[in-house]
Order: sequence, then structure tokens, then C-alpha cells
Amino acid sequence: MKRYFLFLSILLLFASCKQKPADVHQESANVHQKQGQEATRKHCNAVYYWKTTFRLSAEEQDFLTSHQIERLYLRYFDVVRDPDFQSEVLPVPEATLWFMDSIPSHLEVIPTVFIDNNLFKDCDMSQYAELLVKRILTMTQTNDVPNVREVQLDCDWTQTTEDAYFSFLRQVRSLLKVKSIELSTTIRLHQLRTKVPPVKRGVLMCYNTGGVRNPQTDNSILNANDVALYAKNIQSYSLPLDVAYPTFSWAVWFSGNEFQALLRDLTTENEHLTPIKENRYKVKKSFYQEGKYLSAGDEIRFESSDFEQIMQAKKMLEKSLKNYSVIIYHLDYNNLSKYTENEISEIFAR
Repeated sequence: MKRYFLFLSILLLFASCKQKPADVHQESANVHQKQGQEATRKHCNAVYYWKTTFRLSAEEQDFLTSHQIERLYLRYFDVVRDPDFQSEVLPVPEATLWFMDSIPSHLEVIPTVFIDNNLFKDCDMSQYAELLVKRILTMTQTNDVPNVREVQLDCDWTQTTEDAYFSFLRQVRSLLKVKSIELSTTIRLHQLRTKVPPVKRGVLMCYNTGGVRNPQTDNSILNANDVALYAKNIQSYSLPLDVAYPTFSWAVWFSGNEFQALLRDLTTENEHLTPIKENRYKVKKSFYQEGKYLSAGDEIRFESSDFEQIMQAKKMLEKSLKNYSVIIYHLDYNNLSKYTENEISEIFAR
């Protein structure tokens, strides 16, 4: 009980984190039910915002306007295991979003929370459903987040955690319903072959399709050949789906053929790297990067979200969808600037 109230106090403490805004300003049973749900929801261009500080650059504000973005999936926080408790598993919030700008008032905002799947293996998450909802609602009210009609939970559940996660979703959905707020969840490609979660809608995450830890993988972010293995399952999947495509890049660091970490800010222009072959580099001189020590001889695999791969995947997935929204992951100008205006428009096209 003591730890229960500790978790509650942490939730409310972080929910109040707000900076003064800058002046700049139930499970779907069949296809018939799926079509009925689709007909009641507006479909539009949308983006995820997956940072720890909400502050829009001028370019990002222009992106919202020029591409007629109407919906923003806003990551509020992650729920992970508390590293300070070794004897038992205690879920705590991490990487809470700080609001430095006001959210454009015309946007529909969907608060999004990532939950570590391992928590559903190691503890009884049912006792935290009410606390989770309370924290989401408190952050929404405290930070004047507009037009919240849906909340999304993001979890890469597996067969072993499916029952626990689905039970948690039912609890959260029931609590949100009192506030006239719907619940959605993310759907990975491999989950298209599993049971449908008890939510109003799903977002099919068309990225992270390959084994990022495997040194033999060419591109773990998106490979259309990987998507092809699951695309045929959409037609029989009874939950209404939107689709999210990647526009991000990263560097995958290996040492002795063992995965070490993802590096977000490393580029091929780094003077300590030498090319080996396409998208592969070797560390020729040891250096520090993002607080990590890369040793001479380590290898780096640079991965990006290739436009042609996105379009191939899009063609396979969307032919089985109707009345869906296209979402880009995520709103970050450094990555979005690598695409032309026409390419972005083609990704959003329905």
C-alpha cells in the first residue's frame, strides 16, 4: 500500500510540470461493427510528437499548416520499471513531456503513453489503471491541452502478456468512457495475426519491421519485404485501423558483433568514422557520442526511412483499408527536411 501511494504522488507531481507557454504561439466482433466505427470518426492527416519538450520550431509550425495536419498524437510519458526497487517491480512514469509552447487550438490532440511490455509479465498492472488515467487527465487539464477525445496506449504486447494487457485496456477504457473519451492502441505488424484488443481503434505502426539487434539486418526501420509478410492479414482484421509511417533515422552501434545502443545524433560526417560498405561504417578512432564510449573497431549501421520503401509498404497496406488516417512518425524538422514537399504529400495521400 505504501508503494501504491508513492506511485500516486509521483504521478501527480509530474502531472503538474508546466512551463509558461511562449508568446509564439470492446473488441470489434465483426466487419460490420468495424465499418460502423469507421463511419463515426473524421479521417485526416496526422503526426506523432515523440519528444520530452513540446516546443514547435517555425518550420514545424509551417509543416502543420502546409500539410493540413488536424490530429496530433502527443506522447505524454512512458511507464517503466522503477530502477530503485530491486526486490519487486514498481511501474513509474519516465520522460514526462514538458510544455514550452501552447498547442495550436485547431488540433485534435490524442495523449499517448508508452508502457513497457515487461511490466505486464512482472506485476499486477490492474491496480495502476486508475492512477494512469488520473495522470493523463491531470496533465491535460494543467497544460490546457485542447480537443482531447481519445487517449492512446502504446505497448508491444506478446502472447504471454496479451491477457493482462487486454484486461488493463478494458479498465482504462471504462474509466475514460466516464469522461466521454475513447481509447485506442498501437498495433505492430506481427500483432495482426493475434486477437483484436478491446479498444475503439488501432494505429498500425509500419516501422521497426526488422531485427535492430541483428548485425545482418540491412534496415530495421522499414523494409517493404518484411511488411509483405503481414499485409494480407489486414483484410480480415476486425479493428478499424489508421496507419503510421516513419520519417526518422538513427545509427545502430555494434561492438564485437553485439548490439550496444541506438545513437540519434551521430552522422556519417563524423571524422572518427570510415565507410566499409553501403550504410556501414567502422570506428577508426575511439570517441564519445551521446555519453557513450565508442571504441576503435566498433561498427555503425546508419538507417533511415527510405521514401521508396514507405511507398511500397503503403501500396500493400492501404489497399485493404477504408476511411483511414495517415500518420507520420514523427514531427521533427531535422528528419522531415530530408523529404521533398511532394514526397510528404504522397505519403499522406489516401
